Amino acid sequence: MSVRNLEQEIKRRITEAVKGIQLINDKGEFVLPLVETGALPKSAVRGEPYILIQTTHIEDKELSGIADINILYGTIGLSREREKSRPLVKLTHATGHWDVLSVIDKIREDFFKDTNFQFGILKRSMKHEVYGEIEFPHYLGETKCTFEIAVTQPQDDYL
Repeated sequence: MSVRNLEQEIKRRITEAVKGIQLINDKGEFVLPLVETGALPKSAVRGEPYILIQTTHIEDKELSGIADINILYGTIGLSREREKSRPLVKLTHATGHWDVLSVIDKIREDFFKDTNFQFGILKRSMKHEVYGEIEFPHYLGETKCTFEIAVTQPQDDYL
């Protein structure tokens, strides 16, 4: 099975899971995060919340394989205009990581509801890290998960 197809299925599930989340961009508008696979150009995410899905390790065994996938979250806790307000800056310092936690909660809920993805099965030991503020008012988090995937069987060969 194709790991690219697994990434696309994860993207679809994440997009569905985060539909109800209210995140803001640097203009103060409520937006849905950009959900992409592979890599993002800096210009695409400047001032916008995003979720990036990357396969970091693939291991093939005789009858099945393993794919390690990282999901990176970048959120913005405050608009540029509101950065001028000292009380809002203090509040965002204290609570800005909650956007990352909201995204993680929604994804955990969706992934654990059904661990069977179309192109792989999620191992239930996911690791979530919240890095917090990386450059005020931007916040970062990451989820590491492992999927068991089917391996293409050799043709004209006995197992």
